[in-house]
Amino acid sequence: MFSGLIDELNIWSDNGKVAEFWWRDDDVQGPSEQLDQLLAISEKYQVALALAAIPDGVGVLLADRLSRHERVSVLQHGFSHRNFAPSSERKMELGWHRPGGEIQTQIESGKCGLHVIFGEQFIPVLVPPWNRIDARVVALLNKAGITGLSTLGPRKQYSPAKGLIEVNVHVDLINWKQGRSFAGAAACIEQIIKHLCAKREAHVDSDEPTGIMSHHLVQDAGCWDFLEQVFELLKSHESATIVDARSCFSPNNS
Repeated sequence: MFSGLIDELNIWSDNGKVAEFWWRDDDVQGPSEQLDQLLAISEKYQVALALAAIPDGVGVLLADRLSRHERVSVLQHGFSHRNFAPSSERKMELGWHRPGGEIQTQIESGKCGLHVIFGEQFIPVLVPPWNRIDARVVALLNKAGITGLSTLGPRKQYSPAKGLIEVNVHVDLINWKQGRSFAGAAACIEQIIKHLCAKREAHVDSDEPTGIMSHHLVQDAGCWDFLEQVFELLKSHESATIVDARSCFSPNNS
């Protein structure tokens, strides 16, 4: 099942290179059995986990639960994960459907709240709900104290706006159009190989780590099994390494 990925990583090894990966999980708001399962995988394989937390509704119970996990970082997942787009458009919280000043104020409020709750575990990186954000909102992020942006797909540029570093995810474990079920091992592996190959051949930014995106609250057994299998493989291969979010969004990393 993983032979194609192993072959690709072997090519990286033959070229004397190491492929970087990172792990982002979206929509956390509080403690849950699914979160415990997610944290257990992080501990079992000793891999860093970046949790995109929805500021509106997050509390100290989550902070207490995460404080015992040094490999966990907290990112900002919009503000309320509320759709402001009309029914004729795809869902979007951070589109240009409201005054820019209102959006900026809300993002800054969410950032300050997460920093107070999570302290040093929080990194001022914005993960837009549904991975969608208007370019005019991107231009406001640095004014709101945000220094990083993470959406879906290969980044077009390292810094999309002043004071901002973009590091995206490239592998979605869930098929949202078919009952929020596991996309399948073959499809997920194909996504990984596609990004690795594109990086190796310089069709996309070769410095961007390959991001794996999970959603612990809606994952089925297939998603959970795949996470364990892929981390076991990546941890054992000499030309794969899993980096933490703080490293990804550090200006000194590129």
